[in-house]
Amino acid sequence: MPLAERLSGIERIMWERDARSIPALREQASKDADEKVRARALGALTLLRDTGAPKVYLERLSSDPSPRVRRAAADAIGTLGIPPDRIDRLSGPLQKDTDPMVRAECARALGKLGSRAAVGTLMYAVAVDPSPEVRSLAAEALSRLRATEAEAVLTTSARQDRSPTVRAQAIRALAEVAPASSLPLFRDLWKDATDPDLRLEAYRGLLRTPERTRWIEEGMQDADVSIRFSALREWTSRFATMPRGTRFSRTSTDVVRLERHLKDPARGIREFSRQSLENLGYKVRPDGFAYSIDDR
Repeated sequence: MPLAERLSGIERIMWERDARSIPALREQASKDADEKVRARALGALTLLRDTGAPKVYLERLSSDPSPRVRRAAADAIGTLGIPPDRIDRLSGPLQKDTDPMVRAECARALGKLGSRAAVGTLMYAVAVDPSPEVRSLAAEALSRLRATEAEAVLTTSARQDRSPTVRAQAIRALAEVAPASSLPLFRDLWKDATDPDLRLEAYRGLLRTPERTRWIEEGMQDADVSIRFSALREWTSRFATMPRGTRFSRTSTDVVRLERHLKDPARGIREFSRQSLENLGYKVRPDGFAYSIDDR
């Protein structure tokens, strides 16, 4: 059968979610001569949630000559939760595969599988892998695993990695695994980083620390719209925990603060404040480019 027909046949199976075709897809994933077909068949098996033949995925990851197929196999293992019989089935390619995207998918899969045995390998990848995609996904996996022992490696990455994407992911991971002890790092990056994404991630980390209330107040005064918006959302999140029908007086601190944000230069903040006030039972009307509470 020509290549185009084999590929279109797999697309049809995926469109129809035809589970009866799983045996044929396994055969194509394992033996088809074309890498496009093998990779697409693995993708179809993943879509169909086929966990009945883990050997297909593990063998493609370990022995297929095509990086495209190995990536698809690693993705399937992580997405479907295929437990490898030995953890080195994933940690080995994470360390040794020549294709950085294969290594990246192996890091992602280890995080999804919750494999604590892989923490050391993931830490090594964060520290030394030449690919920023691998370092970033390894940091994400350590976050998923709540790997507190990775704090030192993640802190070094957050401060020194040459990729802003990796630094941001390391900050997010620290916010999960060690928020309190990472407070000095978050504070320094929030004050000194020139990259707005790094500042935002550092600020979100500060909101996870025991000094959350202080950082909400400081964030509301920040010049960066994203940080002000994050602070406002965090501050208003407590409204959701209050009994239904709770009424704030017109002169309460909460209402006065939201009223002030109705005139914020950022439209998103104005709209969020308007909606928050309306949820509290107040009427809000347009007032030039901004809004005001309708006291009539």
